[in-house]
Amino acid sequence: MAKFLGKSNCNGRTPRQILEAKYKGSANNLLLVILFTVINIVLLVTNTGSYFLFSAFLPYYFVDLGMYLCGMYPQEYYYDVVDPQFFDKSFLIVVVAIAVVILLSYFLCWLFGRKKKPGFLIAALVLFVIDTIAMLCITGISTEMIMDMIFHVWVIVSLSLGIVNYFKLKKLPEEENTLAFNETDEQANYPQIQANSWGLRKADTEVKSRTLLQAEIQGYEIVYRRVKKVNELVVNGVVYDEYEAVMEFPHTLSAVVGGHKIEVQYDETSHMYILFDGEQIAKKLRLL
Repeated sequence: MAKFLGKSNCNGRTPRQILEAKYKGSANNLLLVILFTVINIVLLVTNTGSYFLFSAFLPYYFVDLGMYLCGMYPQEYYYDVVDPQFFDKSFLIVVVAIAVVILLSYFLCWLFGRKKKPGFLIAALVLFVIDTIAMLCITGISTEMIMDMIFHVWVIVSLSLGIVNYFKLKKLPEEENTLAFNETDEQANYPQIQANSWGLRKADTEVKSRTLLQAEIQGYEIVYRRVKKVNELVVNGVVYDEYEAVMEFPHTLSAVVGGHKIEVQYDETSHMYILFDGEQIAKKLRLL
């Protein structure tokens, strides 16, 4: 599951950066739940007969119940009901409103939770536990529900780990900038030494890939590319860091090569950046 939703390599990262990435990953998984729930409700209302996993149960159930009781399904759905008496369409409006309120609650939990306000992640966890209990009480345990149950357990674990990682972050001492000198000619004689990162593998030039951003500086050819569902940071033909995800969220790939810190960033505004020793050397808006 973690690989499917997003996993970033820890190469060259500090313990604080690793925990922050894990916390953000837990929060972003909540956004994925919201998106798939909305998609499922739209598919339900349009009577497509399709359904995706990774969805909250209660918002979908309320809309499903409202459509059934208001006679919104095809006639064959009511074959075993004698003289069916349907509710007024206003009932459907009410249950849709309830579903919207639940989804908005999840959205607010994601919006503020990702800003390191763990109380909202805790609230999301409580809501999803209630959602899981309601699913088990209403549908029971059956073969058809196995994947839904596995997904619900996974979300609960993901949110729990996000909360745990936040409190681990709080216990970490503030990172100190070693060898941080004022910019004077005398101090410039003491360059900062950084340990080089290990390359993950040689970049496969035969595989189908899409170059997202690239730059060249001081003999370093830096390429940010996507291969299938993996984003790679490639320097001089070697993959140093990667981010694996079907649905991409903001992330940073980094490496130290030849004593130089090289970073690729993808932010919330869909902009991509290449940084060389902290200096931006390339920038691009990603449309797709």
